[in-house]
Amino acid sequence: MTFDNPEFFKQQLQQFSQSGSESHVHVLLHSTNGNDSDDPGAIQCREPFKINDRMWLCRMPDKLRDVVYKACEPPSEPYEPAHRQCGQLYTVALFMGAPEAGTVTSWDGYRYISKFVAYSHLVHPTSIGFGSTAVLIFDQDGKFRQARAGPCRGITEYAFTVPNMRNWLSQSECETIKNLFETTDISKLPDRVARAHWSFQHAAYQYFFEVKTLLVTSGLDSLVHVRNSGKQIGTGAQFKNRTVQLADELGIPFTVADASAVWEHRSDISHGRDPWDSLKDANGKMRQPLQLRKDDEVVRRYLAAEQILRSAILKCLTDPAFAAKFQSDASVTKAYPVTDPKSGKRVRNPRQLNPRA
Repeated sequence: MTFDNPEFFKQQLQQFSQSGSESHVHVLLHSTNGNDSDDPGAIQCREPFKINDRMWLCRMPDKLRDVVYKACEPPSEPYEPAHRQCGQLYTVALFMGAPEAGTVTSWDGYRYISKFVAYSHLVHPTSIGFGSTAVLIFDQDGKFRQARAGPCRGITEYAFTVPNMRNWLSQSECETIKNLFETTDISKLPDRVARAHWSFQHAAYQYFFEVKTLLVTSGLDSLVHVRNSGKQIGTGAQFKNRTVQLADELGIPFTVADASAVWEHRSDISHGRDPWDSLKDANGKMRQPLQLRKDDEVVRRYLAAEQILRSAILKCLTDPAFAAKFQSDASVTKAYPVTDPKSGKRVRNPRQLNPRA
């Protein structure tokens, strides 16, 4: 069992409670969903993990877990008990203690949990979203009294990942998120990086693979595209050249062929063509039901593009010199000149690399 047993939650509740006052705990429950995969290289957290003084990754008692699920379900009349098949991977718990005068009491009013989710998706994508969120209120004796549902509906209800991916955070990833909390400010990203992060955030909550592809490609485009100054450098040529350079700088395997395939897949979707046309038979029917598999070349290239985008945003958060490369068109052009992949020389008019770009 990851993040220890539910006794820790009870202990923290008691620690932040005050005699004679009710106590509030803001929670986000990361649910099991059947889409998980073993990852031998990832070490699990066996103990509760401290993000900051009041926020922990831990486990709630099963009764409180079910309370959160019930609070976030649409009500029915008369109420019919639900048979839930999802459990608890872990919970993000913010122990607010007794509300004081002037304290914001709405769920995650100070944006700590939301900030955690944003960082966690950058560090390692999981299905965590805001579908199971609540403010739990306990009386002065520590007994549960009430649950107020958080923002449990809308586009951010659940994030979606490619099937058979690890759906939990490892020990090292938790440590990375903790460090990001302590040392970075996501609101101070350069404008084009902030826009890239916006695209990535929306991609995380998209169910359809084609839309995820559009958004991830758009995020990378935000990083590497510059306005032309009479040189007519094609958008496609910029994307293909600069994403490969960026990937190499980040240590992520990504070839010119990979970049070209991702761009063409994006173009098919954007221009209304069927991106899966090559999988159809002579009669225009799919040879087999379409499934997303990690070993499929289209999916592999998408995952690589997503990793480049995530890694670039993360590095901008922690490395000011790297972030400075994306301050302006001039800085992008200087850092990632468009080059001929064969000769390695800079090309004055990169349209010659790909007339369709």
